[in-house]
Amino acid sequence: MSYEVADDALRLRQLIDRLPSMVAYWDANLCNVIANNAHAQFFARTPAEIRGRHIFELLVGDLGETSRPYVEAAMNGRDQVFEKTLTDGNGLTRHVQASYLPDLVDGAVQGLYVEVADVTARVEAERARDEAQRLLHISRENAPFGEAMFTTTGDALYANPSLCRMFGLPRGEDAVALNYLEGIHPDDRDAAEQEWRQLVERSAPQIFAEFRYVRRDGATIWVQCHAVLVAAAHGGADVVLSQYQDVTDRKLVDAEFARLAVTDQLTGLHNRHSLVARIAECREAQPHSPVGVVFADLDGFKRINDTHGHAAGDAVLQAAARRLADAVAPHSAYRLGGDEFVVLMIDSVTDDLVAQLASLVAASLSGSHQLDSGEVSVTASVGWTCNVPSDITELIRAADLDMYRHKGKRRTLPDEL
Repeated sequence: MSYEVADDALRLRQLIDRLPSMVAYWDANLCNVIANNAHAQFFARTPAEIRGRHIFELLVGDLGETSRPYVEAAMNGRDQVFEKTLTDGNGLTRHVQASYLPDLVDGAVQGLYVEVADVTARVEAERARDEAQRLLHISRENAPFGEAMFTTTGDALYANPSLCRMFGLPRGEDAVALNYLEGIHPDDRDAAEQEWRQLVERSAPQIFAEFRYVRRDGATIWVQCHAVLVAAAHGGADVVLSQYQDVTDRKLVDAEFARLAVTDQLTGLHNRHSLVARIAECREAQPHSPVGVVFADLDGFKRINDTHGHAAGDAVLQAAARRLADAVAPHSAYRLGGDEFVVLMIDSVTDDLVAQLASLVAASLSGSHQLDSGEVSVTASVGWTCNVPSDITELIRAADLDMYRHKGKRRTLPDEL
């Protein structure tokens, strides 16, 4: 039997020596009874060197001062589990979790069980995690673009300050009351709903869209949104992460460029490119329906430029264009270049109606204009055609030829009289 006890004691000793944690027992006088080999790594002392020594011969300096309250509490019968930092025998800083457990017999403390585990890896991992979370929070809170996280029902879990400013939202609870579709312009909402549904149903990998958003103050802005679905990211539930950019300025610039591409810069009328595109649209939408084209130019306009200067000529063109646009509305007026103008009729087109429109064009373009250098009078020559627009160039050319026929008749009229 004594051999079995000896074997058990040997195995127990071998067990605690193989443990990575420091394990020790201190008697009622806080003198060491047993310590395992792990102490050598931390305190550069073997178990034999520790045995019989007082606990505060091992825990010295600051380590002893910080440990003393826990030792005293444990010796008063209260379990102590805590974490602290110590420097091991190699001068490395270690984070440990310590357990000071009193050995109670009939309510009296007979000694102290101590177990100290190295939790450096866990502590450093937690610190790295916390630092990453801190940096992520800083990044999101100070990002120059809007960021939000939504549930798959569209309710916001988070909205950063940039997004709140962009959408005119207050920070705090009101911000997270936001829904993904809330505020999207009514004309864009159907498309946005479809894109959202495809994303959360996983039939689309992402949303990358531009839509109008009505801010809380009533202003409308253009927003570029990029959203992705992240599986099981919030308590096991899917979430949608989205980023927003206010692209209103770019949209305004694009719209201005688009307007300039189809607008005559001098008069503000549509230009030749716009005319060709509009006739092409008519031909595609109603390939068998005729359109009416009225072509006009100003008689003797070159003489105005030569006599009064090009600035005066530009002023005449601008005034004539305003009169023309007002007179022919709702039909669209175009300036082809120089003093050449076109008016397009596309609805309920007949020869009689186009002829009437031609007379209206001639009357609106003819008249007097007051310049700084004096008053000038202009007349207009007008021609027209009414035909199915099979060839756009020929359609404009036919109206142009008709105008020159009328112009020729006017020039020969005095000789005939």
